[in-house]
Amino acid sequence: MMKCITVSDVVKKPSIVTNAQEVTLIEDAKRHVARSVVIPYAIYEKLKDRLGEELYLLENADALGLEAYEEFTDIDEAGAEDLNR
Repeated sequence: MMKCITVSDVVKKPSIVTNAQEVTLIEDAKRHVARSVVIPYAIYEKLKDRLGEELYLLENADALGLEAYEEFTDIDEAGAEDLNR
């Protein structure tokens, strides 16, 4: 389950972010546009390698090309299935 809050909620109660118990979407209060996502540390531990790989690909997209990115997403889908087990 995902909780939606605003930045002002975080200012009022910082523990929402520092002690996240669920995935939390932080949105702009005026525009209702998502700005950030906070995930519990346990989820981060499971995903940190994949996040690092994705960031590397995004930062080096021009050098790597579309073929390398598609290969990564194919491998990543198989890995996502492993996480569900």
